[in-house]
Amino acid sequence: MTRRTTVLIAILGLSAVVLFLVVSRQPREPAYRGMPLSYWMARLIDRPDTPARLDRSYTDARTAIKAIGTNALPYLLEALRREDWPMRKYVVAWVSEHKWLKSKVKLPPSADEIRGRALDAITWLGPAAKPALPDILPLVTNQNYQVKINALFAIRSIGPDAQLVRPVVPGMMQSLGDTNWTMRLAAVNALAALRPPPPEAVPALVRLLNDSNENVREEAMHSLVAQTNTSVLPMLDKWLRDKDSYVVTEAATQIGVFGTNAAASEPRLRELLDAPSMTVRQAATNALAAITGRSASGSAPEEKADITFNFQGMPLQAILSYYEDLAGKKVAMTATLNLFAMLRVQTVRPLTKSQALQCLEEALKDQAGLVIVHRADGSLSAVAKPQVGGE
Repeated sequence: MTRRTTVLIAILGLSAVVLFLVVSRQPREPAYRGMPLSYWMARLIDRPDTPARLDRSYTDARTAIKAIGTNALPYLLEALRREDWPMRKYVVAWVSEHKWLKSKVKLPPSADEIRGRALDAITWLGPAAKPALPDILPLVTNQNYQVKINALFAIRSIGPDAQLVRPVVPGMMQSLGDTNWTMRLAAVNALAALRPPPPEAVPALVRLLNDSNENVREEAMHSLVAQTNTSVLPMLDKWLRDKDSYVVTEAATQIGVFGTNAAASEPRLRELLDAPSMTVRQAATNALAAITGRSASGSAPEEKADITFNFQGMPLQAILSYYEDLAGKKVAMTATLNLFAMLRVQTVRPLTKSQALQCLEEALKDQAGLVIVHRADGSLSAVAKPQVGGE
């Protein structure tokens, strides 16, 4: 037996012993459709806050974890408390130095990887995972970047009383100034979910209204609006004049929350009643009704209005597919497009089918430069939006 073979057998034996010890002390795993919780946790391969996931394995994992519910907590708590075996980092370093070993030996995931997966699962359990809070709070200051981010999103999903997390609020506040936008976003979400939100976070959230990242700006805005903090009104008024109809719709919707306190926004909102975008007109109408105290005008539609959209970032290809399902026919493509470009669509109130199709067409035109043409024979074609001055 060669020295290389001896070393390989020793490493494999050590890995097997360690794996056995780890598995033997774990609580019995709950399962869904015959597959254990760890199987579903491994399929949460992306952050729940990122643009809309269309991966079937991801959505199936979310469904499974929600179905398992609180039965998952004993296993998840054990995962949060997991520690690496003392020699792991040395074994990992040694194996990494030997390419022939690295391709043959698969070590168990690290404690931080397991903690990250457990926190992802807790995020989908929501308030039901409140018993895990004492084990989550220390992870807000964890040295592992991803574990820290996941811990903040888990706190957001639980939405605990502020007093329960008071010891880690300073750590959350510090994360608002992190150089990584995902960390800032996670901190904004976690702070906004506390009941009540800590007042000391307000100045930092106001500063984040000018953040370099759009997601962070929007979440800071939502948090301040939820607190009806009038300091955001000048920024919302500015957004009312944005070229992006999605941004204008969002701004008008947020302004409506302030009611009569947003009276200064009324002139611009009245201008938007003639906007080309249906969702902008609806948002402006609703905001004016809230400001003036008069109900929004308009007769009830003949069709049933029960379609809503909240696509904060969905690939163009998915939007087109959704449009085709709604229209009941395929769209012939005559333009070269980036089918993975991200589009945003949000309804102000429930829409009828015809309104929903119009809403999607407006988003495709404004954000992707794509026009849906209704042919005389009833077919649909997607053509590039004519440039200004073009035919």
